[in-house]
Amino acid sequence: MSDNKNIGYAFPLEKLGSDIARNNYNYQSILNGLIEWNSTSDDTVNIRLTKDTDPWFEDYQIPSKKTVLDTGTLNTTITSEVGINKFVPTGISSALYGGSKKFTISTADTSTDIDIAVNTITLIDATGFELDDQVKIQVDSGGSLPDPLVDTQLYYIVSKNINDIQLSLTSGGVAIDITTIGNGILTFTKYTTSYIVDKTDPGDIATIRATVNNVGDGIWRLYYSIAIQDWDSGTSYKAPNIVKYSGLYYKVVFDVESSIISPDIDTLNFTPLFKSWSSSIAEEYNIGDYAIDDVDGGLYIASQYTAASNVRPSESSIFTLVAPLYVANMSYESGSYVFNSNNLFMSTTNVINSTIAPSVETTGLWAELLVDVIPTVGTFTSTSVFRWTATINTSNFFIRNESFISSNANTNINLRLTVKGTEPASIYQRSVDIFPTSNFSFWPQSDNSIWDTTTTYGPTDDSIPITKRQNYSATMVFDHTRPDIAKTVNYINYDGPDLDQGLCIYLPVEIDIGDDGLAYPEDGFTFEFFFRLWPSVALNDATTRDHIINKSHIYVYSAANNESITTDTCEEPVAKFSMARSTNFYMFGENVTVPDKPVCYRATFVYSEADKKWCTLDYYQLPDHIFVGPVGFIDPQNPANMDINNEAIGNINPNAANIGYETAAFPMFQDPFSNGDLTPYRVSGDDVNGFKNRIV
Repeated sequence: MSDNKNIGYAFPLEKLGSDIARNNYNYQSILNGLIEWNSTSDDTVNIRLTKDTDPWFEDYQIPSKKTVLDTGTLNTTITSEVGINKFVPTGISSALYGGSKKFTISTADTSTDIDIAVNTITLIDATGFELDDQVKIQVDSGGSLPDPLVDTQLYYIVSKNINDIQLSLTSGGVAIDITTIGNGILTFTKYTTSYIVDKTDPGDIATIRATVNNVGDGIWRLYYSIAIQDWDSGTSYKAPNIVKYSGLYYKVVFDVESSIISPDIDTLNFTPLFKSWSSSIAEEYNIGDYAIDDVDGGLYIASQYTAASNVRPSESSIFTLVAPLYVANMSYESGSYVFNSNNLFMSTTNVINSTIAPSVETTGLWAELLVDVIPTVGTFTSTSVFRWTATINTSNFFIRNESFISSNANTNINLRLTVKGTEPASIYQRSVDIFPTSNFSFWPQSDNSIWDTTTTYGPTDDSIPITKRQNYSATMVFDHTRPDIAKTVNYINYDGPDLDQGLCIYLPVEIDIGDDGLAYPEDGFTFEFFFRLWPSVALNDATTRDHIINKSHIYVYSAANNESITTDTCEEPVAKFSMARSTNFYMFGENVTVPDKPVCYRATFVYSEADKKWCTLDYYQLPDHIFVGPVGFIDPQNPANMDINNEAIGNINPNAANIGYETAAFPMFQDPFSNGDLTPYRVSGDDVNGFKNRIV
């Protein structure tokens, strides 16, 4: 026998099916257990499965039917009178995640994209940025902003020509005079009030069922309360959530990583939630902006956009009252919503002749709540079902009577809330990225070019040991904890010089993730690569056009951690990928070359938890030509028709070394960097001539 050793959390037949078949349990014991599972009101049920050869048995503890079907469901029933425009304070407490938001972002390199003469900045891609848009500017670690730009100010785009922009401190103002170009990579983020959900990290989904047994003469609407988080230094915050600091609410304008400047000072990333309306300042208001009336002191919300409001909120058609100002010595019905000391409060019961302000009351008569209407839900007077994807972090759900009369004692409404949580994208989720060049000094920490066309790179000096590879290699680090950067499938084009280790790719194992400790890859997790090797002759001045077979260009290393990468102590590589200046193929027992064509490899690397390292699962060279003959074999030491007068008369025929090759080949696959589909060529009509021209 056993002692409750099999603890499962699934429907019993799914959990027990294999054991039932394998052990020939007594089916009567199975049926008895399922009857109890179906009828019990307990959260769990013990099922004892016996064999015909009693007393041998095995115990299982599983969730009951009630628990399985009610998971994530909360409910409340309203059976009392509810006053005009009053809430039912016994809401449903449920925290929902509001998801991430997408921002329009572009970058510029200070070394090449700043033109002081005309005060322009050239963005790598200005799509989505328009005239009069506001942007914030950040520079990468160790860099400096062009003078006089600062990272604490929003700037207006006052000129745009394709990717060239000019900035100003005011809308339609004079372009800022840039005096120095600064240093590093600049990131431009567009300010917005209409946030778009990032579909890779959406909000939780709430399904709300309102069963109206008796409407009670009321007209009802559903609201949610926003989860208010006290601002704490070092914490990250996502737009457009709300934080509280020194008794005041602030809206998060941009996503902030490790916020260390308090919201009252960091006015770029945080803005006060409530504005004080003033007749002397005609401010812009967007839909959803709050304003405090300067006469009645109530809090109002803008229901439509206005560029300049010259009419106080209490007298304006574009504003709707959210909550009146709390007044002492008045009586408040249960569910009253008031504005007091720049905060919002809901009365939890009837408050008779209130003498203590909600902001200082401590006996529970008032609850501090910032509520908003669920935008996908209108008013209802009959049984209804609503669905809403949270756009902001929430903490509670409430119902409000929006009739012109109080509901009566016959009110009987049941609310049921079911939440479907959505977790952030897993680091093991499949994703793809394409790198048209691998010319990086240390990607992703730096995407600065390591080579340039003004320098001629000779063959790798044999005296340079393998442990000094970073002295001349491009570097790419694929951190498995960074799915936003390191994808699971990566297309990499090697177009650097013809060097033995032109590109080093590192796959680290152990990643320090701060307070959360160390992270390791999932056992069996794979990185896949498509390598295209086609070194740039311009970087070598043809000095290495020697057609040596198996000249290496890409090395892949399993790195213990990031420290071993930066100190260049990763030991031996786990794979290398090579080509000669002519593409080589092994065919009919010989190496056959096709001059100056790219070599393509597909490679898969898998993490082994047992060995604590990345291993080469497989790699192979993709055939990209069908040879139709006659086929000429090439002596790698003495290539045919080498232009021996190149230095004396100039490189008048850069393809001289290729003349006389008796090789005829049809291209078999599309080049993935010129066509996204790695498919066999298909031609018709006018395409035939283009196809013929690709015969080598």
